[in-house]
Amino acid sequence: MSLYKIAKENNVMNLFKTFKGDKVPLLTKIVYPFTGIGRDASYTLVALFLMTYVQFTLGGEGGYESKMAVIIAIMFIFRIWDGVNDPMIGMLIENTHWKMGKYKPWILIGAVTNSIVLALMFSVRATGWWFVALFAVFYLLWEITFTFNDIAYWSMLPSLSKEEKTRNQLTTMVAVAASIGAFTVGGLVPMIFPGNAIANFRWIGIVVAAVFLLCQLLLVFTCKEKERTEVEREEKITLKEMFVVVWKNKQLWWMMIIIVLYYLGSALLNAFGLNYFYFAYGYGEGGLKMFYFTVAYALGTIVAQATYPLFAKKMTRSQILSATFITMMVGYASIFVYGLLHALGVTEAPNIWVMCVIGVLVFAAQGLFYMALLVMATNTIEYNEWKTGERKESIIFSARPFAAKISSSFQTLFVYVILLAGGIYAITNQISQVEIDKELQGLTQEQTVALAQSAIDGATNLPGVLISLLVGMTVIPVILFIASYILIRKKYKIDEKVYKKLCDDIDAGNVGMHNDLDALVATLETQNKEEVKIV
Repeated sequence: MSLYKIAKENNVMNLFKTFKGDKVPLLTKIVYPFTGIGRDASYTLVALFLMTYVQFTLGGEGGYESKMAVIIAIMFIFRIWDGVNDPMIGMLIENTHWKMGKYKPWILIGAVTNSIVLALMFSVRATGWWFVALFAVFYLLWEITFTFNDIAYWSMLPSLSKEEKTRNQLTTMVAVAASIGAFTVGGLVPMIFPGNAIANFRWIGIVVAAVFLLCQLLLVFTCKEKERTEVEREEKITLKEMFVVVWKNKQLWWMMIIIVLYYLGSALLNAFGLNYFYFAYGYGEGGLKMFYFTVAYALGTIVAQATYPLFAKKMTRSQILSATFITMMVGYASIFVYGLLHALGVTEAPNIWVMCVIGVLVFAAQGLFYMALLVMATNTIEYNEWKTGERKESIIFSARPFAAKISSSFQTLFVYVILLAGGIYAITNQISQVEIDKELQGLTQEQTVALAQSAIDGATNLPGVLISLLVGMTVIPVILFIASYILIRKKYKIDEKVYKKLCDDIDAGNVGMHNDLDALVATLETQNKEEVKIV
């Protein structure tokens, strides 16, 4: 007897059930977003802390910087490749229609395989160049398995409803859940691992993998997919058609570039921040200070994301973007100046509570900015349907993880260059050997932390190290945010009025290549001017 028949006869929750219309079932509306907690906990552990794990546990007899260079090259190449094959996986999802649904099978397959790989990645160790080889195998497997889950999960979001209010609510809840998962890992890991890095990372990997798998099983067994028409079920996409879909959607192209710039800018603060806190506050205290800062990060981001629908009711996306952009610029400048005064010896280490206040403002602004970007990216699906008569959620939504992976690739290079040029690797090489000695020689955690701190205190170029990290944390992100904001203003055209017109045309059946976005925008601007004159 097939799994489908067994589940149907025994009424296994919502495994094979669907719904009709734009009203999302309450259980699906609640469970779908918040299963993202486990997903983003897993993603954050790898995206933010895999290199920390390598940096502080690689050790070995000589060749530390050479091994780091090879690992960075592996990550860069694999992330680029993983981003390039995202549309292909999106095409596979589009062309596969299981009785369980279009998206849930791939969510399940990706979750099961990825959780196994994640647990092994931090548990199975080797030494020397075998460490590098093992890293390459596990990292490639992690990227592939996570991509299946990631594209299917995000593609399911716009498929649930076309109603803008419902979509905004779902997008907000997804972002909040993602933040909870990311900030839980981001806050606890820096505080837990110093002094016993190898063993603690092993258990962290196992726990996060288990949470990820449980969350995704909850989604698969309790959430309903939206029922598809017979045409949608029979629709197949060739590789050529896939590239045509992506090429014709110019608004999607610009949003991909904008999101790459934003992801890269926002990720650098965390990527360099972890090293900065250990060097500015000490190896023993830096993790606790990073925890406080991450709480501020979480508070600002989650509150901003949770209140996005309220802001969206009172302000246009353009107004939200302008206000948050200015706030971000002021916040990053404040962090740079405050940290620079300490690096130059003018003041003591930055007061963590002042840093947290600045952080809340910066991260609240980033949270709202990101929410607006998510909605804008999602709206390119309706543009694609208006322009071509086809939605293609999976292919179009593969652009978001593609953008994330491209930005992550360049983040890896940026971090490597600054850590190498700033002399940070010379110090962390000593710390990694101490952490290995802890595992092999049975040092106490206090002894390990003390020896690691002596490596930091003995550095002759500590002011230069701190300034290098500050540039990576603040100056480079500001440049990237400015570039993304300029592109939004110049190239993205689907505002609220344009989106409403797109949906109206789609409902009326007015779709196809004869539609011209520039002409539509010009018409709406003319109508708006005439309405203003009448008033």
